[in-house]
Amino acid sequence: MSDFLFPHSPLNDDDTLIAVYAKQRRTLDDLPYTDEFEAIYTAMYGPDGVHDEHQTRDAVFHRLHNLRKAGKLPRLGRAKSPPPRVTPAQEARLTELIEGEVGQLGKRDQLLYRPAFDTIVDAFNTETGLSLSPHDLWRIVAKLAK
Repeated sequence: MSDFLFPHSPLNDDDTLIAVYAKQRRTLDDLPYTDEFEAIYTAMYGPDGVHDEHQTRDAVFHRLHNLRKAGKLPRLGRAKSPPPRVTPAQEARLTELIEGEVGQLGKRDQLLYRPAFDTIVDAFNTETGLSLSPHDLWRIVAKLAK
């Protein structure tokens, strides 16, 4: 994200982002597609957000991810709940769907808050007969990547 597009972008304010993240008490892997993530988004951008909500949500998560890699995010313990259980065959199919979009499971974070992830959720649910939310499916993806 360019400072030219958002000269006063809160994404440049890591201290605020870290504080808002810590307040939510939800681990980064458990955060996407939750009310707590939306609270972070709203705290950083206000209730109306900005023009491209997919890119902005993706940018907020990406910044949090980079802060975690840099060791700047507080450790919040375990996720609030375990990921839903699926069969090994369903896990394999989910991995195929992800790799079909981004090439490898290690690049999974590129999918968050983008239409490609919505496509994966829809395809997985249709093929398996399940009705997992984007959050629940993301929890399985995070587990598979560990």
